[in-house]
Amino acid sequence: MIVIFDVDGVLIDVTKSYHYSIKDTVDHFTGRNSHREELLDIKFSFNINNDWDASVAGIIYALSGKSLKEFKKDFSDYSRSLKDMYSFAEKNGIKLPEYTELIDVFENFYRKHREKEEMIFPHDVLERMRKKSDILGVITGRPREDLDFTFKKFDLYRYFDYIITEDDIPQADLRKPSSYPMKLFFEKVDFDNPVFYIGDTKADKKMVENYNREENKNVRFILYRNEHNKDINGDFTIKAPDEICEVLNSYDYAQD
Repeated sequence: MIVIFDVDGVLIDVTKSYHYSIKDTVDHFTGRNSHREELLDIKFSFNINNDWDASVAGIIYALSGKSLKEFKKDFSDYSRSLKDMYSFAEKNGIKLPEYTELIDVFENFYRKHREKEEMIFPHDVLERMRKKSDILGVITGRPREDLDFTFKKFDLYRYFDYIITEDDIPQADLRKPSSYPMKLFFEKVDFDNPVFYIGDTKADKKMVENYNREENKNVRFILYRNEHNKDINGDFTIKAPDEICEVLNSYDYAQD
């Protein structure tokens, strides 16, 4: 059995770290006091999995002068890629920072907030999963440095065999929901059923679907339910970490 985790919103609660860093980054580049919930609405409504990109979208919104409803309507067709976001900004006379500069600013804010992160999946559940699984892995959009801090802080490296991070993805359009991160994972690991991916966003689900379609595989998507993903369904859905063991046990039982 192979079980692969997303990190943000699944293994780790980032509501007080990455979510605050989006707001701080938007405020830094706009000189305004943005509403964090509106910025998160944009991130989750448009399935913007990468928080650097979510900050770009937030800056555009803050400088657009539009209501949230009007902005979401106008921005919808431009939300699918970073290139389209910059195109939308140019068409609307909005000057955006260089992407590399934005990343530096965002990461500086994140370093101020990262101590507030908390584990979602506790050690006892991870220990049970480690014993039950042949391989435990991670596919995350986090940069390696961010992941390293959190994994060392919470002593998480001991559970996982293989990890794919943002640093392994050569270009933006190969991030989730592209199948590329999962294909890269299975270049390191032999595919062996059953395989589960635990995620919490549309990008996670789409990555699994794209991989299954392109590779003719059957990775099962386990949705970790939260307030931002009530419109998403998975092959299995859990609302608490303990429930993952029930899912894996029930699957084993069904296969016997």
